Amino acid sequence: MTIRAPPRKEKERQAMRAVFSNLEDAYEAGYADGMAEIRKRYRGRQEKKARRWYYIKQKLYGVALLIATVFAVWVLDGDATIAIITVPLGVSCLFSKEMLIVDKYYWEHEDEREAYNNEKKHDRRRVRL
Repeated sequence: MTIRAPPRKEKERQAMRAVFSNLEDAYEAGYADGMAEIRKRYRGRQEKKARRWYYIKQKLYGVALLIATVFAVWVLDGDATIAIITVPLGVSCLFSKEMLIVDKYYWEHEDEREAYNNEKKHDRRRVRL
């Protein structure tokens, strides 16, 4: 013989189960959203760090190219013909905000670079009018 709750209490229990089920679903959805936000922030930080290292590397290449130019002029007893190419290239690597060094990061962000270049062209057209 099983003892059952009165019908009114049984309905209350079912309603409470439904509420707890909804709360559980909401908790899981909130947890998933929170984790997605954390992953997004982490990727953003990683991207910012990779971008910073890319430009540091580009600046170091520019400095190395200028130092190599000075060394080459010294070795060649003052013949600065090499400086015609290396000095502008080194200075542009040193001071440019565009991506000039082709490496893995460069190819991974090709779409962003194309969008930036298209935007610059569009801005130039707007200024000419």
